[in-house]
Amino acid sequence: MATEVLKVSDLKVGFTEDKVDVPIVNGVSFQLQQGETLGIVGESGCGKSMTSFSLMGLLPSGIHWQGGEVLLDGNPLNVTSQKEWRKIRGKKIAMIFQEPMSSLNPVYKIGNQIIEMIRNHETISKKEARVRAIEMLTLVGIPRPDKVVDEYPHQLSGGMRQRVMIAMALSCNPEILIADEPTTALDVTIQAQILELMKSIQAKMDMSIVLITHDLGVIAEVCDRVIVMYAGEVVEEASVADLFDQPKHPYTKGLLNSLPNINNEKERLETIEGVVPAPADMPSGCRFYERCPAAHEKCLVQPEFIVVDNQKVKCWLYHQ
Repeated sequence: MATEVLKVSDLKVGFTEDKVDVPIVNGVSFQLQQGETLGIVGESGCGKSMTSFSLMGLLPSGIHWQGGEVLLDGNPLNVTSQKEWRKIRGKKIAMIFQEPMSSLNPVYKIGNQIIEMIRNHETISKKEARVRAIEMLTLVGIPRPDKVVDEYPHQLSGGMRQRVMIAMALSCNPEILIADEPTTALDVTIQAQILELMKSIQAKMDMSIVLITHDLGVIAEVCDRVIVMYAGEVVEEASVADLFDQPKHPYTKGLLNSLPNINNEKERLETIEGVVPAPADMPSGCRFYERCPAAHEKCLVQPEFIVVDNQKVKCWLYHQ
């Protein structure tokens, strides 16, 4: 039986406006097993990245925890002090950010940035940490790692910088890796290489991955299980195979129907009408109600999750 390494229960994160809490992430729950890759998918503004920042204790200024619980190896993170967070980040749980050029220090050599990460968590000499840094750069497939370790971020291509971010994230052998849109700024060929690299390293290190993306193609390529988010809430959870074979929620169906079909190049792509509502202007009931082609009167009341064919879905269509 797989070991549960992360459990998120009814997570609520948001801001306060006129003394009223406004959730950006509302009631998100999921589990992550050892060695599993869990995808979190949804369009921009659905709360994916804010969920990942919550798991790292990196909420932006003005955003705060409003409720729920996050357990890492059974220990609650939502009551963790900043001192404890600094021990956890990088060692227990690490993150790859969307844009490596803005995440890496431009005036600090690649090797020094990895060395600093290692020495923040382990009592080893700078020389030993440098050897480890070169080993990590080799692991992620960077050519001439003994040279690159003394180069600056601007001297590397986008794909190489992303590999450096992965090397840095893995340098202290974390249990969980959070990858927030790790291939967004890369061309298709480099995207495929980075995804293949992540799968290969996961197999070697037996770690768990939370992959944040808006790209269902990436989900299909890498993930074991997926949760679909809309307007700050989870609307569906399933294995990747089940989700692509039999999507349940109308929003999930809309996302899949918007993908190009290589077997029918002349087929017109479908769109989801409307836009995601703002956090302070959410409709009552189902948050997808105003954009849903299957909406009816019951949708004015918030539906509960129901299990249908081993998939969890939050939709009145499946309530008898």
